[in-house]
Amino acid sequence: MHHLTLPEAIAGTISAALLLVQLALLRSLVLAELITLYAVQSLFVALISLAVGISEREWDLIALAALTFVAKVIVLPMVMRRLSRDISTRVEIPERINVTLSLILAAAIMGVAILTAGALPLKTGEYLPQADLATTLAIVFVGFLVAILRPNALAQVIAFLTIENGLYFGTVTLAPGLPFVVGILLLIDVLIAVVVFAVLVRVLVSQEASASVDVLQQLKG
Repeated sequence: MHHLTLPEAIAGTISAALLLVQLALLRSLVLAELITLYAVQSLFVALISLAVGISEREWDLIALAALTFVAKVIVLPMVMRRLSRDISTRVEIPERINVTLSLILAAAIMGVAILTAGALPLKTGEYLPQADLATTLAIVFVGFLVAILRPNALAQVIAFLTIENGLYFGTVTLAPGLPFVVGILLLIDVLIAVVVFAVLVRVLVSQEASASVDVLQQLKG
């Protein structure tokens, strides 16, 4: 009988928490709740970076954990909340299908992610590599599902940012020797994504007074 080590227990617990938060994105139809869920998920990502950094004595991961906490748990949610107050009076996010069916689709996608990761010949590692890869794939797949099913620009920003969280989680747990510069580039990508989508939202609002991406259909020739 295999007894979990402390690193395995930490990685497994945070994996479960990340998946629960990702599912909660599909359950919530209020923009403020989505922003809060992203902040919570980012907190878990910062914690796994801190835990791996301490366990592996990788000080760059500890520094990245601190930067992730400041940028993705505090600063970005504040920016998105401010944008959400400015761009629209509508609080509810439109949905293409109902919540129940969305969750069923997400559960099926997570099952595919688990089966795919389990079929790969990954070496046994300190942080449950197959479970961590399954978590990463599930977060990425469900993130794309959220972006497809929620036709709102800021909701899609959050969906893509959660995908980045999943990729960062996978990188930290599967390759703890992540160079510091790579982690910084990941954070810069997040900031660039927020700036680009903020500009897009401003354009949408100036034209239609709404953050819905359905207005983009009018651009077709």
